[in-house]
Amino acid sequence: MNAKSISMCEGKGSLSHNNREFTAKNIDSSRTPNNVIFVQQDLGETYHQLFDEAVERYNARQKRNDRKIVDYFEHLFNRPPSKSVIEGANKQKSFYEHLVYIGTKNDSAVGTPDAEITAECLREYMEGFQARNPNLYVFNAVMHLDEATPHLHIDYIPLGHYSRGLEVRNAKNKALDEMGFGNDAHSNNRWRLREWEVLRDICNAHGIEISEPKKSRGYSFTTAEYGEYKDTIKALEEEKSQAENEYVC
Repeated sequence: MNAKSISMCEGKGSLSHNNREFTAKNIDSSRTPNNVIFVQQDLGETYHQLFDEAVERYNARQKRNDRKIVDYFEHLFNRPPSKSVIEGANKQKSFYEHLVYIGTKNDSAVGTPDAEITAECLREYMEGFQARNPNLYVFNAVMHLDEATPHLHIDYIPLGHYSRGLEVRNAKNKALDEMGFGNDAHSNNRWRLREWEVLRDICNAHGIEISEPKKSRGYSFTTAEYGEYKDTIKALEEEKSQAENEYVC
């Protein structure tokens, strides 16, 4: 078995695509039942679960009604939850997506023995993700086996904790800092490198050799052959647009 690449990047985030609420051209619908759903929670309900207690404590300290938070999601994004990522005025995102591949369609195509092994590696990686990343709450995660190669879409909300103001917030930099990756321009790269190393070790344990990562434009850290997945990212952008038109949340 030749050395394979690992690709980890921030996906565009389309829950409609991930949960197969519509079928795009690059999907083999006959294989959709083979997809693996690890967790699937409603985004709005997840926000209530994660932040309502902190909002209640915050509001209890406010003497002015205009400073109270009625709904944390709408407080951040000025609209109800959507099946696609929303970016707030302060650059916060309603959720983030961690997109993970092992190999390419040339060496790990679905239906081949190699793909069966890489799918098992992805499953093992996903099953340990939440424990490794306690500040990244995973509300939706799926492994797709109905496209060219097995891959993961891990959608999460970052949790930062504060001593003043709202005690729990959607705050990725703070979440990474609390997990030990620092709070600077390179904290996300350090986190991604750690995740890459975890998956590399899983692959090695399953007899898969992983090629060393290479730098790519737009990422301080990514993996070899990342360019091969640009068409996948483009497809996600198109499907995100389609989802926004077809689904009103």
